[in-house]
Amino acid sequence: MEISRTHLIEDLNSSMEGQDVLFGGWVVDLRKLGKMAFLTVRDVTGMCQVIVKGDSMNLLEGLNRQSVVRISGKVQSSKAKDFDFEISATEIQILAKAEYPLPIDPIGRLESDIDNRLNSRALDMRNQKTASIFKLRSQVLASIRETLIKRKFIEINTPKIIGSASEGGADLFSLDYFGKQGYLAQSPQLYKEQMTIGLERVFEISSFYRAEKSHTGRHLSEFTSVDIEAAMMDYTDVMDVLESIVVDVFKNTAENSKTEQKEIGHEIKVPNSPFERVTYTQALEELGDMDIKLEFGEDLQDSHLRSLGAKHPGFFFLTDWPMNLKPFYI
Repeated sequence: MEISRTHLIEDLNSSMEGQDVLFGGWVVDLRKLGKMAFLTVRDVTGMCQVIVKGDSMNLLEGLNRQSVVRISGKVQSSKAKDFDFEISATEIQILAKAEYPLPIDPIGRLESDIDNRLNSRALDMRNQKTASIFKLRSQVLASIRETLIKRKFIEINTPKIIGSASEGGADLFSLDYFGKQGYLAQSPQLYKEQMTIGLERVFEISSFYRAEKSHTGRHLSEFTSVDIEAAMMDYTDVMDVLESIVVDVFKNTAENSKTEQKEIGHEIKVPNSPFERVTYTQALEELGDMDIKLEFGEDLQDSHLRSLGAKHPGFFFLTDWPMNLKPFYI
């Protein structure tokens, strides 16, 4: 079975009129109108219209929506309002036929509950809102890596099966490691600190695991963590690095992910910088002005942070915490 192609759909345009092309994708829509039919075909980069007519109508035999196809044809101008060009098909090869009923509607016209979507996650990737979230995530991670590498950080990978806890305060998933007690890593903390001895600046983007039951959306048993560590930096340097990461992520996604923003119905706006730096003492004073009384040395709860966030819209740093609150990090 031939599966190669000459173009992705995003490569096709009206200036290629008369050119032979070979591309692949899945059938989003199929409309038969007498001796003519229109297909809407999508791949990961975009969507185009395919017209089939005359003797070529027999190419549609057995074809249905969501089937994967490989299409040969010529680019021609289109009168459709949504497309300025279309492909006049000369050959349609069905690479994988969709079997109905599908477990979910990947187009999203019919809502599916989250359990069904997760059970059919691969098919759910054809839902453009879902796919856009994954594309945005990829853009975010690429931006983080680019920013850190420009700042001379070196990407590392630390062990995920470990013999003891790498930091306190978290329950670990245990496992039998060839007759020995092993654990899934909950943090790269100790490893990355040691790596700075020779590499100075390191970072890791990887999955970590914490066996903590939680009823909030802010705690996951498995999560992707972005960890950095650097020698010969003070906390102001660290804030500068973090601020550059955040601002660059917003800039890159705002500029390079316009289609994805449209799909999810959200416009990404670059935050103002430099970020405000609010001291712990200043935070207590501001909370006091809101009739929230705290003694020096008390920790700030989520409700306190929300109140501060209302006064400081956007991103800000909280600095100069009492030593007894954060002894490990100060």
